[in-house]
Amino acid sequence: AFTGAREARDGLFVRADGGTLFIDEIGEMPLGMQAKLLRVIQERRVRPLGGVQEEAVDVRLVSATHKDLSTLVHKGEFRQDLFYRLNVIRIHIPPLRERPEDIAVLARHFLQKHSDLQHKPLEFSAPALRWICSQPYPGNVRELENVVERAVTMALGNEITLEDLPEAHVLPGSHSLDPGRPTIPEDGFDMVAYLETMERRLLLEALERSGGNRTNAAKILGMTFRAFRYRLSKYGLSEGGDEPDATPED
Repeated sequence: AFTGAREARDGLFVRADGGTLFIDEIGEMPLGMQAKLLRVIQERRVRPLGGVQEEAVDVRLVSATHKDLSTLVHKGEFRQDLFYRLNVIRIHIPPLRERPEDIAVLARHFLQKHSDLQHKPLEFSAPALRWICSQPYPGNVRELENVVERAVTMALGNEITLEDLPEAHVLPGSHSLDPGRPTIPEDGFDMVAYLETMERRLLLEALERSGGNRTNAAKILGMTFRAFRYRLSKYGLSEGGDEPDATPED
């Protein structure tokens, strides 16, 4: 409970009564909270926040973590008794790099989710989806969702293309996420189109970082304001009321 609590409030266990409660990243739970969770699991009773009487609950508990709980137990960072209580049925989910067939399905799910949130009906272009499916994703599903969310934010049309992807430093079709060492795909690629994609992405990135201030965006990219305006116009990014120069000034 907390100071000032005057009436009972249903918590997660009460609301999940008769169903399933999922606790993500349980390895991050403080030891004090672990003790409370263990008590609920053992006694199957909870006291609602602000309440004085306990209530019986029947909840199927599912938890997840990216950490090795047995290691945390040995280090004294996770309760051994809670570990044994939770470790009844253990399911190991391999990293995305070991199940590439799931990437496209997950990417489309996240695309639908963030398209709806941003009110932008979008689809993946074939090259963009191929690129998304070719990456190793050391951050797994969270990293994949972040890639898709940012692409939705950056997309200007009704389709997500390679230029909308945050890791556009990487050559299309390559497998390296190191921007300092791009690799050429085996079947080759259009270098001019790639460089234009890179340039347009950098312009948008500079504008994003500068909060839309084009003078500061030009400074970020180390170019004159006239050259910056010219490139905005070149890629159809110039705003009304600001006529681009006829020629660039490098």
